[in-house]
Amino acid sequence: MPSLFVSHGSPMLALDDSDNAAFLAELGQVLPRPKAILVFSAHTDMGGKVRIASSEAPRTVHDFYGFPDALYQVNYPAPGAPKLATEVADLLQTAGFDAELDEQLGWDHGLWTPLCRLYPAADIPLVLVSIDSRQGASYHYRLGQAIKSLRTDGVLVLGSGGISHNLGELFRRPGDPQKVEKMQSFVNWIADKLTQGDLPALLDVERQAPHARFNHPSIEHLMPFYVALGAGQGEGVNEATKPPLRLHQSIELQILALYTYAWLE
Repeated sequence: MPSLFVSHGSPMLALDDSDNAAFLAELGQVLPRPKAILVFSAHTDMGGKVRIASSEAPRTVHDFYGFPDALYQVNYPAPGAPKLATEVADLLQTAGFDAELDEQLGWDHGLWTPLCRLYPAADIPLVLVSIDSRQGASYHYRLGQAIKSLRTDGVLVLGSGGISHNLGELFRRPGDPQKVEKMQSFVNWIADKLTQGDLPALLDVERQAPHARFNHPSIEHLMPFYVALGAGQGEGVNEATKPPLRLHQSIELQILALYTYAWLE
């Protein structure tokens, strides 16, 4: 199965017609059907131990405010996968992570908004794994490396976040007159380093990428990208690797870059 990174953008992805929503709906039709999906979402960002959702039927969490009532009525009743959750915990612990099962962890909107479009029937078992944005890119790359073997068993690895994610700039008055250029410079740098197979540069994104702090005032939305990258790459950080496919790109509200990348090998 592929390793995917999707940019989920606004929670309204679940309801509104948009280029990103249409793309994800089409993608769900052409992907091979996974036996389960392992999700790393920007909205389950926790310090300390890696938390792994292990309930058979996690609840749908509406972890946002100020949206239309219809969005709070959305339920995504996909089943959990306790056996797979245990396998994920074992893999992470073997790789040196302090990981534990969590029966209370529910489906955050970084999980269910794109999956409403990809797999609207909500009939594929899921496991949600926490990220920790305090740990940075290399940590999340290693998370992906630790669970990459599951892809050969029919498990789709899905990182859900955003290539750019500066919500504050959307409401700032006056805004940065160079905001569009700063966003484009950053996302182009990511694309170029992927094409070049420059993994060390990618893992040093906060220091090397142009306008990294502007595009990610807090870094949690970029961390699932690195999990998907780790799950899609070979071993080690110094080798040149085959770049992923960029399956989709669109821009919302001028500076929210909604890109989807897929690692297929």
